[in-house]
Amino acid sequence: MCRHRKINKKIQVILLLGFLILTGCNSKKEEIKKEKKEIKPQEQEEVKIEEEKYVDDNPITIGLYEDYSTLVKDYYTDKTSLKDLFFSAFYTNDESIVQGYVKNRFLNYMNNYENVNDYKIGYTISFYVGDEYISKTITEITDEYVFNPYFYVYLYDDVNQEIGAWYSHLTKDDVKDYNLFTSIKLYLVEIDKVTSPIELTVFTYDTEDDFDDKGNYRGNSKYTININWN
Repeated sequence: MCRHRKINKKIQVILLLGFLILTGCNSKKEEIKKEKKEIKPQEQEEVKIEEEKYVDDNPITIGLYEDYSTLVKDYYTDKTSLKDLFFSAFYTNDESIVQGYVKNRFLNYMNNYENVNDYKIGYTISFYVGDEYISKTITEITDEYVFNPYFYVYLYDDVNQEIGAWYSHLTKDDVKDYNLFTSIKLYLVEIDKVTSPIELTVFTYDTEDDFDDKGNYRGNSKYTININWN
């Protein structure tokens, strides 16, 4: 009997020790859980990614001229098909251009600017046909029939020519990187279908950041006229 009691006591002691050990482990686990709960995640600073602000440092003043001489302001013409409308760009807003060869007239103003060869000339043409709004930006020689059937567009380089030589509009085959689109001609075709004035803008640019994500010019070096109908 005594032996059995001793064995039972040993068993009780072992069970008690096991219980205490398990209780202690559970307590430590609970403490660890509490500590984990009390640890707050570090607040992450919000990094605001700001788009680089567009700054236009283009110094060129530009205007559109009729007959290579007179600044165009309020332009009116008859709505007649098979007719040419011709405008030239100069790097100025002077009311009139000094006389002489066209090339020399252009260079006279062009040479007022530094790094002027970094800049190109482009055009934007916008108008309505009924409720349809049509607008395109032209920075390269594209299909002359881009506004077909209303009118055709032709671009000229009056500067990179020999003085006194005859020249025609630029084409995809003969245009070079150095060409400047100094003049534009609209050849009216089915112009009676156009139901608004034609807005013609000339502008200068040097890099792609002068255009928004839709390809629209957003700089300050520009001049706009409206071709109104009598």
